[in-house]
Formats: sequence, C-alpha cells, structure tokens
Amino acid sequence: MNIIVTGAAGTIGSAAAEMLRAKGHNVIATSRRTGHEGFWQLDVCSTESIEAFARRLEAEGTGIDGLLNNAGTLMRERKTTDEGFEMVTATNYLGTYRLTRRLLPLMNTGARVVCTVSLTCYIAHTGRDYFDRQASRFSQIGTYADSKMAVMLFAEELRRRHGDRIAVHVTDPGVVNSRMLSMGRWFDPLTDIIFRPFTKSGFGGAMPAVNALLHEPESPHEDMLLFRGKGCRAVPHRWVKPELAQWLWNETAIQLGMETDD
Repeated sequence: MNIIVTGAAGTIGSAAAEMLRAKGHNVIATSRRTGHEGFWQLDVCSTESIEAFARRLEAEGTGIDGLLNNAGTLMRERKTTDEGFEMVTATNYLGTYRLTRRLLPLMNTGARVVCTVSLTCYIAHTGRDYFDRQASRFSQIGTYADSKMAVMLFAEELRRRHGDRIAVHVTDPGVVNSRMLSMGRWFDPLTDIIFRPFTKSGFGGAMPAVNALLHEPESPHEDMLLFRGKGCRAVPHRWVKPELAQWLWNETAIQLGMETDD
C-alpha cells in the first residue's frame, strides 16, 4: 500500500510512518520543512505547497491507498498564515480539507482516509459562525477544539459523499508526550514533572491511526469508526451533525476558493 502521512517529522507522525514501514507498506512521509532528508515537502497551510505535492504524485504515477491527516498544531497566541487564515484552523482543519480533496482523484478504490480528531471535540462550539468569529474569540484550547470538531465534520461529509469508493475513519491519539503538550505557560515545568510521565509514547499515540489505516471492514457499508487506544467504536452521537457537516463543507470551499463538489 502507498500511504501518505502528513506531519511525519513529529512525534506521532514519525512513529506511524515507522510502524507502517515495518508492516511492509510504502510510506510517503511529509514535512513542512524544505530539504528535510527522507521527507516529501508539504506545508498543509499553503495552497501552493499542496498543489506542488499533488503534482509530484501525479508526475510519478503514484496511486494512493491511504492518507493519514496527522499534521496539527496548538498555539498560545493567534497568528495567521500568508493566506490570511488563523494558523491553528489552517493547519488542523483547512489543510486537511484542501489536501484530501485535492488528492481524491489519485486515490485507488478502497483507499483509506484517516483524520485526526481529539477528545476536545466534547468542548467544541463549532457552528455556522465558524469563519466569522475566529479573530475575536481565539483561545488556546477553544480554537484547537473547534478545529478538531471541524475535522470531524469534514470526515463525516467526506464519507457521505465518497464512502462508496473510499473508507473514512477518525482517530484520537490521546495525550502524547510531544512538543504540543507544552502550552507556553508558567506551570509547564510542573506539568513536565507530574503529568508527562503518564502520557503516551509516540508509538502509543500512533497505534490508533495505524489500526484505522489497516482496518478491514466487516461489511461494504461499514459506518465511520473512531479509533482510540487499541480498539475502535462508533463515533460519539454528539459528534455526528450531518446538516452542519454539509454546510461546513460548502462554506469551507467558498472560503478557499474551491468548487463545492469534487
């Protein structure tokens, strides 16, 4: 299988790439940094970078069997990308949306798309004002939670639109001992002492994603699943919002200057 892992230079992404290679799969590991040996350059915040990445795949005739949307960030202060989008939203959600849609024509029948969500979806307030309130209501955890709920809604709508050809699942890595755990606060040193010893390793965080990518469905019309820990379960009912998912898909396309349909 040809499997793309975004954000593969990070703790979870690098572990996922290593685990997949150990199982005999061809992994295209990506990093936003240029000249990073062994990685394909891909900045999910950049339209130009996503397009260049897709064109390279097309030029090499690489069919896609799996896509792990792993790239993500958590920021203390609000920053914007060169294209004017808030950075957390751009990395966690918009990058997932644009990249996945751009790569759909390159995906083989039966390909698996896995999107990374979070328990913070339970505290998210993602609604139809999603693109209207980002500047005035930025918060470190709240904006992150909303971006992850947006990813959840995207996965839901992706499955509705393309579930007859590809499998779509979501994964929650849990709390992983990574750089993202540092919140830039005065209590970080205390957290390192008390909390970090109980967090997951990169391999522990990557396991649900790897399981999702390699999951064999029990039926051709299997519902989208949430992979967490060593197992999987139905997506929590509170996270399933079909009308909002359809609205967000279309509104995001407008924001990004894309067609609403593939």
